This record gives sequence, structure tokens and C-alpha cells, in this order.
Amino acid sequence: MCGIAGILGWADSEERRRRVGRMSRALTHRGPDDEGFFHDDRVSLGFRRLAVIDLETGEQPIVDEDRRLAIVLNGEIYNFRELRRDLKARGHRFRSTGDVEVVLRLWAEEGPACLERLNGMFALAVWDGRRRELSLARDRFGIKPLYLCRNGEGLAFASELRSLRAGGFPKAPRLDDLQLRHYLAYGYPSPEGAPFKNVVSLPPATILTVKDAGRERLSSYWSPPEPGATGSVTHQVVEHMREVLESSVERQLVADVPVGVFLSGGLDSSTLSALAQRRVSGPLRTFSVGFEGPDAVSELPAAREIADFLDSDHHELMMDPDQVARDVEQIIDGLDTPLADPTAIPTWYMSKLARGQVTVALSGEGADEIFGGYARQRFDVALDRIGIVGRKLLPAAMLLVNKKPSARFARRLRMRPGLERQLDWGRIFSGGGIERLVGTSAATEAAIHGPYAELGRRWFEWDDVDAVNGRLEADRCTFLPGDLLPKVDRMSMAHSLEVRVPYLDNEVADLVLALPGRFKQSLRRDKILLRKVASSLLPTAGFLRRKRGFEVPIGAWLRGPLTMALTDLLSPANVADSGVLRASEVSCLVEEHLAGGCDHGRALWSLMVLSRWFERGGLR
Repeated sequence: MCGIAGILGWADSEERRRRVGRMSRALTHRGPDDEGFFHDDRVSLGFRRLAVIDLETGEQPIVDEDRRLAIVLNGEIYNFRELRRDLKARGHRFRSTGDVEVVLRLWAEEGPACLERLNGMFALAVWDGRRRELSLARDRFGIKPLYLCRNGEGLAFASELRSLRAGGFPKAPRLDDLQLRHYLAYGYPSPEGAPFKNVVSLPPATILTVKDAGRERLSSYWSPPEPGATGSVTHQVVEHMREVLESSVERQLVADVPVGVFLSGGLDSSTLSALAQRRVSGPLRTFSVGFEGPDAVSELPAAREIADFLDSDHHELMMDPDQVARDVEQIIDGLDTPLADPTAIPTWYMSKLARGQVTVALSGEGADEIFGGYARQRFDVALDRIGIVGRKLLPAAMLLVNKKPSARFARRLRMRPGLERQLDWGRIFSGGGIERLVGTSAATEAAIHGPYAELGRRWFEWDDVDAVNGRLEADRCTFLPGDLLPKVDRMSMAHSLEVRVPYLDNEVADLVLALPGRFKQSLRRDKILLRKVASSLLPTAGFLRRKRGFEVPIGAWLRGPLTMALTDLLSPANVADSGVLRASEVSCLVEEHLAGGCDHGRALWSLMVLSRWFERGGLR
């Protein structure tokens, strides 16, 4: 795991080198073990290393013998040994024992087409000196980040936005109004966007090729398989799925440093832990965090149950809200970009806990998005099935059993089936709430959803054939690369910890994505196939437990130990200084929350993150 940065172009080569040096130093937390640079007459590449594989000879950038090709890569290629054997059979000789030189030599043979063969998580840059072109690419799901900034003198790229800013990109940072509104709506910028104008995130499964003269070509090297329409969850399917998962875990346990597993006690992490325990020589190291208090739901007892069953070397941390209050600004700063998911807090502490014992950890991210793990997905399918009449009658039916529908739920009942309603389940501020916060109506809801136009068109194609897979595809293209994966990447990298996600392994994903939705969800059950796989690995209580997630009691914390942080970051003077949000509207939300009449916890946390980012992002 590491951080990469670079600049293509720039008339003053010495200035380009200095800027890349600053960009690299801004990524020290991602790679504390080493630093390296490559400079040509038109390009500079920078690299920060966290030593995980090939501790002795794994330095980067890696350059071929005639300096034609140079590469920097952030991530891991899990099938590098198989690729290495293939290349050796073709006559290639290697100076190192790691994965990055394998990619370089594969690129020399096959060019960008080799990306289709890489099973791993990565963001990479390859400079071809003969062709005078720079190629940038990300893995299939966007596990590893890569930001780009174009200006009149060239193209800059980096693993984090703070690295671009350290290099002076963009020159005069201006907030992107549509990305701001997307953040206020959903808690993150769009997966292909960034909060600054003229800065973007390279889309997952995409390669950008830039000629020295400035010509660009953007293309996708992978698309998900279309799901099948027949078959049932047979014993053969379950066994095949188990074998593929076992292979994925085995590949991702490969490291020259200690490896552990994030263990929440839920289905995803428990299954990973059970598979990993069978592949390690000694006790598996497992890690868990929990909360105390009346509004907290701690998963420590469930995790402890699984750890005892597996006889793992288990480490746990009971989070102290007072300590969270002391660390809150540091946690927010670690996010790099505005990201309003409060589960970043336990992820930060989990990563800190694990880093005390290991350098690499396996985590269960991605399982919900490909196996079907969210209740909201099932609810949305149910709303479609009851039809227009059913949605009109449902509020009255709920009142008969003394359940008043919330304003959010009532809004969803009125919405037409489609992508916008699916996204609404994760909504923070409504369109009207956003307009009151920013004080202008310049951006419409249609504009906010502009990045998802193609996904919206595909939605109806999917929905006619397979309603479950249509919703999983929506989450895979929005929440997964926009929120979940960036959160884990930033919080783990803040502690120089590499986190791997076996459920997003190429072979696992290709198998699961091609299966019909009924293998994954029904109206009453989620992760049907994964539960069947887990049934032979875990005690019944372990794999039947209801999904909870971290369920951070952010609302209660903001009325308690985090009150000072809340009133400081969202003080009228602080909000007014940003010049973005209306202080009166923010103050109203704060007052209502502290009075206890309304729970605005998630909304206020999103504004606290934004306010702190304004302070640290150079907009003031």
C-alpha cells in the first residue's frame, strides 16, 4: 500500500520536480517506509511506500532497462505470482520479487490490455517514454483512489486531494457547486467528482491515456457480467462459491508482514475470519471495536463469540466518547475529502487498534453490494410490488397498528419507482433543505443526479429483468465507490494500515454478479447464497444474526461529549466565514437538536465534516 503522485507537462522542469516532492511528502501517512521519484523531460512521478510485499527490493518507481517504461502503483496485485510464471516462460527476467515489476513487464508485452488480467486493488500510472504518453488506471471497483487536476500547463494526479493541494493544484481552488449539493444530499461527492472545480476522480475500471501533446483518451477496460435468469441455489453453486471465496482469502493473505481481520461478529466478517483461520499457520489476529451507553449498540459480544469459536488472537477496544471528542478533528482531517458517514469514527479506531499488531487487515466491505445485504434494497422492491394503490393505502394501514410513517418514508411512497427513489434511502438533506442551506436554487435535483444519467437509463433495463440486481448495481456504482471504499481507505491509511477486501476479488465478483437476484435476496431474507456458504463454517448464531453495522450513536454524542465540537465547528461565525452555508439555517438545526425535539445527528455531522474541511481545504 502506498501513495502516488505526478505531473505531466509543465515548462519549468525544476519547478515540476519541486511540486511532485511536496505532493509526495503530503502522502507520508500512506507510505511511511520509503520514498522514490522518476523524472523525465516531460513527466515526474512520486511514490510513498508502505512495505508489505518484497520488503528488500520492492522500491518504486520501477523503470525498465532502457528507461522506456516507468510505473508507480498504489495497491496490491493478488495474482502476480501466476502472471510472473507466465512472463518467465516468455523469457522475462526479474530484479524484484514483488507485484509491481510484474505489471511493468506485462505492460511492456500487452500494453493497457493487461489491465484485464490484473486481480487486485490498484491505482497506477505508467509513463511510456517512446510513445510520449502517460496512462492512469484504477481497479474495477475503485478500491484505491486517484484524483486528477488539469490546467493550462499540464495534468497532475495523486492518491489524495491533499497531495494535489500540496502541489498547488488547482491554482485557485473553487468549490464545485454541484458536488457540494451532491454531498449535502448523500454525504459524499459523486464517485467521479471532487469538491473542487477542475478536479475529478478517475472512474473505477477506467484507463486514461494522455499524450504529451495533450490529447486524451478515456476508456473502460471492464464491465460487470449480465446476471443469469435461470437456476436455483443448488449444493453445487454453494460449493463453487465457497471454493472461490477460499481462493480469494488465500490470495489476499499473502504478505511479508503480519495480517489480521476486522471482525464485527456479523456474517461478512465472521465468514472471512473462518476462511482465514484455515489458511494461517498460527492463531488468526482479529480486531473489534464497540460503544457504551444507552443509545449505543455494541457488537463486541457477537465478535467475541466468533473469536472464541475460531480460537483467534482477539483484540478489542471499547470506544470512549470523551476520547472521540478529543480526536474528532483529527478523524475528520483523515477523511481528506468531505465524507459524512459517521462510521468513519469506529473505522478510524479499528484501524488504529489493528495497526498496533499488523500491517495488513482483511475487511468485509463490498459483500452487501454484491451479495445483497441491505434491508432498504428489499423494502424498495416491496414498494414496487405493492403498486401505486398499495403505496397510497400504506400510511393508513400503518396508522391502524399505531405506526406513523416518517416524513422521509412518506416522501418515498410518493416517488416514482427508479434510481432516484433507490438513492433516497441514503438521503441526508432534501432538495428544499439544500436550498435553504445554500441560499440559492441554481442547481436542480436533475443536475445533482446528472452523474448517474447512464446508470438511470440502465436501471429500467435491469428492473424489468431482475429488480434485486438492479438495486445492487445502483449501490455498486454509487454508495460503494462514493462512500464505503473511500471511508475505509482514508481511515486505514491515516494509520498506515493496508486494508484488503476479499469480497471484491475478481473471481468472487464475476461469479456473484452473474447470478440471478433470487440467489441474493428475497423480500424476507438477505445474502441468501453467502449464508448458505457460512452455514458450514460458523455457529448458527454467528451467521443468522441480524445485520446492524456500527450504528454510531452520533445524535446522542452530539448532545453529550461532542457538543463542544458541534458548537465550535458550526458556530455562526465559523459558518459565515465559509461563505457557503447560511448560518441561520445551521444554527436552527443545532438548536433543535440540542433541545432534544429532533434528531439531526447525521445532518449535523455532515455539516461538521464540511466546516472542518473548509478550514483545512484552503477555501478561507
